[in-house]
Amino acid sequence: MSDCLIIGGGVIGITTARAMAMAGAKVTLLDQRACGKESSWAGGGIISPLYPWLYSDLVNELSRASQGVYAHLCAELFENTGIDPEYIRCGLLMMDKYNTPEAQQWMGKHSLDFQVHDKGALFKDIAQVRNPRLLKALKADILKLGVQVVEQAKVNGLMTEKGATLGAITENKKYYADNTIVCSGAWSSSLLDIKDTIYPIKGQMIVIKAKAGAVKHIILDQGRYIIPRKDGRLLIGSTMENVGFDRSIQTQVGADLLAFAVNRFPQLKNTNIEHHWAGFRPASSADVIVGKHPQLANLYINAGHFRNGLNMAPESANRIKKLLC
Repeated sequence: MSDCLIIGGGVIGITTARAMAMAGAKVTLLDQRACGKESSWAGGGIISPLYPWLYSDLVNELSRASQGVYAHLCAELFENTGIDPEYIRCGLLMMDKYNTPEAQQWMGKHSLDFQVHDKGALFKDIAQVRNPRLLKALKADILKLGVQVVEQAKVNGLMTEKGATLGAITENKKYYADNTIVCSGAWSSSLLDIKDTIYPIKGQMIVIKAKAGAVKHIILDQGRYIIPRKDGRLLIGSTMENVGFDRSIQTQVGADLLAFAVNRFPQLKNTNIEHHWAGFRPASSADVIVGKHPQLANLYINAGHFRNGLNMAPESANRIKKLLC
């Protein structure tokens, strides 16, 4: 029996497991596939909401607190595991929406400064991580901390008795715990009886290889982005498709994403798409949910982060830890 059972091994689940293990808890983490290979792996790794004034106060609170610890977290993970998450403070160049009255009012209220750039507004402190490397480092670290990680273990349901949660059941085994935390991203609603439904929003992305330094900053325009990686690769995304768990990709979408990048950087016109994939963001009908289940004792929820799971993960985990410890 564990002190803490975590369902879901994306960035939210793994950081929650790490926080609880570092607090001294005996932790078991279950994932229906391999840890970190769903939305967290598929995303871009920008440590900021794209247009922060479009999000709730809670999203921005979790994001700001997480931004403050990411550099230290990545350095610590590199030291502990030898895997470099490639934290880079490359800045974000926003080409649209920054000059609307809503944006200007929000930035003034929160003292968010930018540098005037000939193509828009440069937010020089925005950083990124290479999310597949971050996930590998986090998984290696929680294993060193003693977290029991069980992969290919799809949870079929929660075990409850007299208004309390006892754990979860998979096809082959029952897992008992003093406390259970659902961190299952877009799959969370299949386990939870709550009014605020969590559902998948599909996003398609591509990566191309360019010369290192061809694009210096994260580029954001019309809701799409270009993220320059350390080795010169450029990650370009992303679509927003409410199509359920449809993992298919469309060639035309890849071509449109490449055209988006070439239109802003003509020197990329001869590049080819190396990879094209899709992921499922966990959208919520209300807001991100970080807290106790409204009816069941010993059950907690850390889900519904939509496009901001990675940039909210450390503080989301910290808030769950505070509730439990």
